[in-house]
Amino acid sequence: MNSSKLIKQIYSYLGFRLVEKTDETDAAILKCLDELQEIAHFRYKYKFFNSPPAFLLKEPYLSYLGASKGVILSVMTLGGEVDARIKFLERTHAAKAIVFDACASAYLEFLSDDYEKTLGELSYRFCPGYGGSDISDIKYIFEILKPEKIGVTLSETNYMLPSKSMAGVIAVGGKAQKTCKNCIVAAHCVYKKGGAKCYDSEK
Repeated sequence: MNSSKLIKQIYSYLGFRLVEKTDETDAAILKCLDELQEIAHFRYKYKFFNSPPAFLLKEPYLSYLGASKGVILSVMTLGGEVDARIKFLERTHAAKAIVFDACASAYLEFLSDDYEKTLGELSYRFCPGYGGSDISDIKYIFEILKPEKIGVTLSETNYMLPSKSMAGVIAVGGKAQKTCKNCIVAAHCVYKKGGAKCYDSEK
């Protein structure tokens, strides 16, 4: 595991909570990561399509897919044990809960990216809600993949449970690049205010 890259991503999540990099925070992150590796049960469900499903035949998905050779719909999760641990820490150790939550988010991204390397030449994962897309499009991914089989459900308000879960669209052979254009939090982005981008931490 590339812990240096992962820790950099964790600090990008912690930046939203105004947590600074210190030796103490470094130690807390490493401890949380050790615990995550013990309790997380990573699962990934996906399906490949030669042509985009109907809900993707609109912007911004069409621009993202471009001249790609196909598309993958995916859902991934760390499992309910991670959610339970976060809720426990929120009641017993608020500071650690913040660090653990950030670690879990970055760990899910890391494991998903690593898994997707086995699926071929792919673009970055485009999740409903990105780039001006509608978060409610998640329901179409759920209707197609039925990720309940890996323990992920969707509420009436399009909230995934366990919370450390993601649903995404991936262009196969796509050339799309990440951008701040049409981002729904651009006006309040803490990275932009600091002259950076949220995805800088991935480089």
